Amino acid sequence: MTLKRILPYLALSLCSPLPAASLPSGDHLDTLAEAPYWLALGHYERGKLGGWRSYVDDAGFFLAAEGDSDPAAELRATVEALYAPASLGDKHAQCVYPARTRWLREQLRLADLPEAACQEYRTWYQDVNPHSTVLVFPAAYLNSPSSMFGHTLLRIDQADVDSHGTALLSYALNFGAYIEGMDNSLLYAWKGLMGGYPGLFALVPYRDKLGEYSRLENRDLWEYRLNLTPEETGRMVEHVWELKQVRFDYYFFDENCSYRLLELLEVARPGIELTDDFPLTAIPTDTVRAVVDAGLVERIDYRPSRERELLARAEPLERDEQNWVLRLADDESLLGDPAFLAPWPRTPPSAWCATERPAKSATVPSPRAVSACYRASTVTHRQRWTSNAPACPNKVIDHGPGSSASAAATSGPSPSMACAWPITTSTTTCTASRWARRSKSFSSRCASTKAITGSYSVWISPPSAR
Repeated sequence: MTLKRILPYLALSLCSPLPAASLPSGDHLDTLAEAPYWLALGHYERGKLGGWRSYVDDAGFFLAAEGDSDPAAELRATVEALYAPASLGDKHAQCVYPARTRWLREQLRLADLPEAACQEYRTWYQDVNPHSTVLVFPAAYLNSPSSMFGHTLLRIDQADVDSHGTALLSYALNFGAYIEGMDNSLLYAWKGLMGGYPGLFALVPYRDKLGEYSRLENRDLWEYRLNLTPEETGRMVEHVWELKQVRFDYYFFDENCSYRLLELLEVARPGIELTDDFPLTAIPTDTVRAVVDAGLVERIDYRPSRERELLARAEPLERDEQNWVLRLADDESLLGDPAFLAPWPRTPPSAWCATERPAKSATVPSPRAVSACYRASTVTHRQRWTSNAPACPNKVIDHGPGSSASAAATSGPSPSMACAWPITTSTTTCTASRWARRSKSFSSRCASTKAITGSYSVWISPPSAR
């Protein structure tokens, strides 16, 4: 071969990527493809007749043509894609698959990868700012067949959530069925049982989900703070980015919201086996119990629904106080009525309950009632009912589904209204008043931020959801 014909081949060889020559052998890559963590990243499971299959039902998730059934082929394709030119920008494999990239870089010691900027991913990750994880269990909602057994989602917290009481600023990670149109009941049930709906992950503000469950649907919520480290939480969030707009077939009884979250927890902490206990069905209460039994739960908090708060506050009211509740909800001008301003023989004021009366055809308070609350929830009004408040006994708290039958005794107010509100006139005592969070004018009087957005775990005893 003449030198003239050799030079083009030599030039191409110098311009082509060289790192592939230093990669491990095919046998080593095949062995690495059997690692539990790689299988978790691809959502692989053993097929009924042998081999592998992925729960992911979206061809766009895989880089290899047979990636949905061949973990080794997908691993090799991923390694090759990591060495693509950095000029691909946000479409580079390092940007699309950050969890795969980090793990393969560590396992194969890939020190010579191109430096992809991944600006879109980095901006998103900094906005989420993951530090810790909370498993949230909303109670059953009978109006929705898909939520008749409860639901689970994850809350991704920043580092200062506990110290600043800013859980409402966190993000909620939810997996659910994407339903278009208005299917009739029979079609809805059939599709739900047979995987006819696509399941997608969504990251939304936690305050939106809290309003949906606790306020609109009147569902109690239990928040299970997990003992995942910041590194483990970050690892899980990396994989959530990889699942953006990735489709799974949604099955109401097994491959559902709770099962997918268990898979994410297995990615966060390699070595735990949560999904193995659910070969046929994954009922949310059972999956919560599995997380508790795995030793992942650090603390449990409880958020009552609007309905439960209303019932707890109304229970100790006498007949004349109940009448004041109804009258104040309909006419806030009665706040200046001499009969209302006169000293009351006992605590607490009816005004607190008046704000909770729902509108005639709604499940939320009327604007007039809320306005009445704002005017009533001032220190001047509150001081009138704080002189003879009864003492609050120790309360045994039921920590919700998955907890042991004998919960620890917690010192705190009982669910009665008399104990649920402050018993001092100090402006630094705000306790867990919901209205301290609603009224900015009143919130500014509170010295404790945690009290404004505090947990309800010691204020109201949740029902047993077993």
